Amino acid sequence: MRKRQKDAILISFFKEKEKYEKLAEYIISLISEDPSAPKENLHTIKYRIKEKARLLEKIDEENKRPENKAMVITHKNYQKKINDLLGIRLICLRLSDIDRVKIYLDLLVDEKILKFIREPDHKRSFILPVDPGKKIPDGLELRYSGYSSIHYQAVLGENSGAGDELKGLQIEFQLRTILEEAWGEIDHKYRYMFSRSGDELPDYIHTGFYSLSAYLQAAALQAEHLCRQAEAYRLLKTRKVKKKVVEGLQETIPSSFSGLLKNTFGFKPTVRTLTYLEKRFVESGYTGLPQNIFKKIFTNERLAEFKIIFMDVLKEEPFETKSKKNIDVINAINFVLSIETQGKKVAKEGLKSVLRRKKKRSRIFLK
Repeated sequence: MRKRQKDAILISFFKEKEKYEKLAEYIISLISEDPSAPKENLHTIKYRIKEKARLLEKIDEENKRPENKAMVITHKNYQKKINDLLGIRLICLRLSDIDRVKIYLDLLVDEKILKFIREPDHKRSFILPVDPGKKIPDGLELRYSGYSSIHYQAVLGENSGAGDELKGLQIEFQLRTILEEAWGEIDHKYRYMFSRSGDELPDYIHTGFYSLSAYLQAAALQAEHLCRQAEAYRLLKTRKVKKKVVEGLQETIPSSFSGLLKNTFGFKPTVRTLTYLEKRFVESGYTGLPQNIFKKIFTNERLAEFKIIFMDVLKEEPFETKSKKNIDVINAINFVLSIETQGKKVAKEGLKSVLRRKKKRSRIFLK
């Protein structure tokens, strides 16, 4: 690539970099502050923006491919052609956490908060083809298979609530376990980077990395098995086995509950919201059908109190903004549950704190 072309790309990249930083902060804030996000299944969320040297290197690599000769990557189109300028990594502790986070991302797409550009790409994984918790069959070979994680290519959807300058920028989500993360970081720093710089590593070192991958395969299964054993022991110990624990979307939300919420708030909440609310009732110690609990504790007086606090802090009506109304429902019901469990004074101050954070976040990401 000629110097003039490199300079044009870098100048454009430096101008756009701040937008990608802001987009990353928006996504992390969205998940961190979303009450219905599966935070118990997420260990870490982090991001990286592609380094300038690697960006130029990757553009060179793409332009050398025969199939790309008709459409050369330049400063005008690199943001569309290089789809991992921003990478957001969602790291889970356990194998079973992966499915719950996948469901959450799918629900964000259903609600048009995110939009997948293409189907998730399951990169070559070191995870064994064995159901977590089951014994590893005799003769099953542990093989190295390289870099691993599930990749999603996405942009913000029309209901994201972010400013227009962030919509259209591509995001690469990477979903993996903490053991995969450990493998990826070690392999990248001590094998991949050495090889890329032209230092040819001897075969015995490559073999050692393959063995490390095999150990981590077994460790991932063992970790899942131990976690399940610990959970089962705790349930037996406390003798409080809750039959209505919500796992993913496997339980059916009563249609009467959905209809009741629609009559109360003027719209039908999303599946993600309904699933979260049923889980909150269980966590708060309530038993029975959620619609019966709702009728008992959610009075017109409490709804009016919620609206007064909401309007006082945000200077707008609740349940009116399309991209925010589901969160408003969650905040309203959490407010009432807090009154029941902690008292009115604590509930009011807690709601004000939540709404102030919401207001601050809106100011940042709508600029």
